[in-house]
Amino acid sequence: VDPLIGKVLAGRFKLLELIARGGMGKIYKAEQQPLGRLVALKVLDITDEGDGEFRKRFFLEASLCSRLSHPNTVRVFDYGCSEDGVYFFAMEYLEGATLHRLIHTEAPLAPERAVRLMRQICGALAEAHDRGIIHRDLKPANILVSDKGVIKLTDFGLARAGGGSDVSVTGFGMGTPFYMAPEQRRDAKGVNHTADIYSVGKTLYELVTGQVPENVDPGEIPPPSMLRVYRLVLPE
Repeated sequence: VDPLIGKVLAGRFKLLELIARGGMGKIYKAEQQPLGRLVALKVLDITDEGDGEFRKRFFLEASLCSRLSHPNTVRVFDYGCSEDGVYFFAMEYLEGATLHRLIHTEAPLAPERAVRLMRQICGALAEAHDRGIIHRDLKPANILVSDKGVIKLTDFGLARAGGGSDVSVTGFGMGTPFYMAPEQRRDAKGVNHTADIYSVGKTLYELVTGQVPENVDPGEIPPPSMLRVYRLVLPE
């Protein structure tokens, strides 16, 4: 039994059930009191009290997300540390599944539907890039699809903000191999927004082919005239 279920964190978030596990922690369905609002509460899961890098990355994710307001980015409402030392942040709660799940059950998607989804993802990324935020781990598992078909970009745990971030180490690749740009494999700290664009292309490939983008076969991709490729406008 999860010891946090039923507990109230920071005097206002009652944890109702575990809904996901991630690299740095767990995500719970919770009720924000006294508002009665359902939220997704991400809780840092560390056993080493001295693991400052995990804490730094965790709060960086919360801080970066709180700066974003695009309708296709998951909103962050609050973050902090409870009186008993539990680090958390509260996000909007969505009924739906990940894009990874949708691909598993429905891919390959019709080109028109795939483009509708990708335009939402690109809109969320454009805002992040405009604010100097590079996601660095864009993949179907980090993209939520609501029951109404609305995309929400999430999981900025590996994001980098501007040139001053020292969360990742130069010369060390961070991310998910199938979706990572070649330059990110060599040096995650040195990448710019083009690394995210590469991941967008890999995600689109998976949507329209149903194949994990390990060995991309150009013959599987619908012609551009069917995809109606849209240009993602990004800052210089």
